[in-house]
Amino acid sequence: MNFEGDLDSNPPQRGLPSPLGDSTCGDCSSKNADAASTSGAEAFGLPRGVSSADCAYKLQQYATIPLSSPGEAAIHLGNTKSCIAGYGGRWDPYTAYQFCIPSWVAFTDNGTLVGEAALQHAAISPGTAVSGFKRLFGIRINNEMVKREAELVPYKFTEQIGRCGIQVETEEGHVMNFLPERVAGILIAELKKMAEARLGHKIGYAVVTVPGHFNDARNWFRNEAARLHGGLSAVNVVDEQVAAAAAYRLHEKRGDGKVVLVIHLGGRTTHATKFKFKDGSGRLLQERHDAYLGGDDFTNRVVDYFVELIKEKHHRDVRRDEGALRKLRAYCEMAKKALSNREGALVNVGSVLDEGSSFYEDFTRAKFEELNGDLMARVIEMVEMVVLGGAPASQLRSHQDAIDEIILVGGSVRIPMVAQLIEDYFHGRGLIRDEEAVIRGAALLSRPESARYVEECYNGGVSGPLWLAS
Repeated sequence: MNFEGDLDSNPPQRGLPSPLGDSTCGDCSSKNADAASTSGAEAFGLPRGVSSADCAYKLQQYATIPLSSPGEAAIHLGNTKSCIAGYGGRWDPYTAYQFCIPSWVAFTDNGTLVGEAALQHAAISPGTAVSGFKRLFGIRINNEMVKREAELVPYKFTEQIGRCGIQVETEEGHVMNFLPERVAGILIAELKKMAEARLGHKIGYAVVTVPGHFNDARNWFRNEAARLHGGLSAVNVVDEQVAAAAAYRLHEKRGDGKVVLVIHLGGRTTHATKFKFKDGSGRLLQERHDAYLGGDDFTNRVVDYFVELIKEKHHRDVRRDEGALRKLRAYCEMAKKALSNREGALVNVGSVLDEGSSFYEDFTRAKFEELNGDLMARVIEMVEMVVLGGAPASQLRSHQDAIDEIILVGGSVRIPMVAQLIEDYFHGRGLIRDEEAVIRGAALLSRPESARYVEECYNGGVSGPLWLAS
């Protein structure tokens, strides 16, 4: 999804939030004076001298961003979709922009493909196209996650300078080896190019979102991806959960003392994080994540269902035909997305079987929910662990009531079952469902006036990797 437009016609929940206040902003000149009346830590509700220990959720500085830099942007790298967003243009510095592409990079004998082109190439030559690499930052080759990932992807993993690297073989047999941060850097460079074409100038500085459970070493590798391979001069990072809250300005005074629960259900991973903004500093309360639970798993259940259906009705084992299986998966993904807005969808089984005619099988939302009920139960179980935080189950209701804001983010929140089950779990209370809250909040925090907010949480910078996750 590419978004571009004036903030007058794009309210905060649908476009990017105004950088200067609650309301959307067309003529912002009158608000500049108000925004300038407080600066630095006070402008973001932060006290002076916040210690790094208090910055469990923070903008962590790896390089200094000048306050007046014209090249600020926010970048969010997801396992399935990556985005760049910010404010600015040739004539209006408060116009918002946002560009998103699939998180795919393909390596061919004729060059590198990025985004949609790489995703399309994956259907033709799956062993040359890479995605989901976010999970591999800063881990060793003997990590259990690498072993599990190897069962899911058509390319290989090798050890490179003590870390897990990726190896692909092109159609003509050329073997290529590279680290996950190089793939991330290629994506960042492509997003940067798209934004620069929109802005009319180079982007040198960016805020990059990171999962809350990443340690400092894994964040450092992402920082290297942005600087060494993505072409950025300096990079700051912000936890994805804090960025989601910032999209609704909960880092400001309105959020002081509130307990925030962010549930991120993405294409391949799920996180549940509970934290509080207290006296201006973000404090982690509880966090859980599952690196192998997301929208792709929901799609896999649909694929399994149709594989068995085709075997039963048409006596064909689609799993023995890679081309047919890829085609079936594409149709199942389309059906899953269609069910977000309707009760039923049709899957073109005839096209999968290549029998020269189109015949369809009905697939209903009720069947989708039946197939994925146990996966959603895992999401609810994770949420409950975060809500209780080790307290006995008899105290569940009081802990549920103690949460002030619930924000659902990630592409899979479009699935009606997701929001409904979480809403039911919290006894029908309202919640925010915003697929793109992370990139919108990060864009708000990329504004120059946020720079001192970064400085208050500065911990001397990280000049190199501290350790590798093993």
